[in-house]
Amino acid sequence: MHYLKATAQDRSGNGKADMVVLQFFEQVPNEPDEMVHEAVAIDITADGAADILLPGDINRDGCKSAQDKLLLKRFTDIYLKLNWFNAGETWRRYMTMHVVHTAKNGVPNAIKLSFYECCTSRGKRTLVYTAAGYDGDSDGVLESFTNSDLDRNGIADHHDKIAIKDLCNTFLAFDWVA
Repeated sequence: MHYLKATAQDRSGNGKADMVVLQFFEQVPNEPDEMVHEAVAIDITADGAADILLPGDINRDGCKSAQDKLLLKRFTDIYLKLNWFNAGETWRRYMTMHVVHTAKNGVPNAIKLSFYECCTSRGKRTLVYTAAGYDGDSDGVLESFTNSDLDRNGIADHHDKIAIKDLCNTFLAFDWVA
């Protein structure tokens, strides 16, 4: 199984996330998870949008290109607004994404977002909340989304559904679904 781990940090100490680290993992039974790729985006202007992009070959098409930067920017600009970040250089809060189910034709039709927090000194993680996107007819288009308060403003609304949709679609564009 492949999964993405996204971590946002407030490195400047201004109370807003300003750095996002995306780590792409491969999980093999009875083996430690292997990080296969890492990408970083930084918001140096504190406007909620990534300014410095270090994507590498984020979509695994064999070349580092403007498309890689566009995908990283699209994902991180959404993630920076979720209010799910760490103070300073800590790594206690993070989100994972993975394909939960694929259709018979191999098209991913369920993507899960899981938000974790490590609450103990030993690093035991606690699942805080989840969200998901679904492709009900296996046509490669996500049509339905969980009713989740992704931005943690106390209301699960249209903005949350758009964020789930955009995060899921960008995750699919990373081609990290095996």
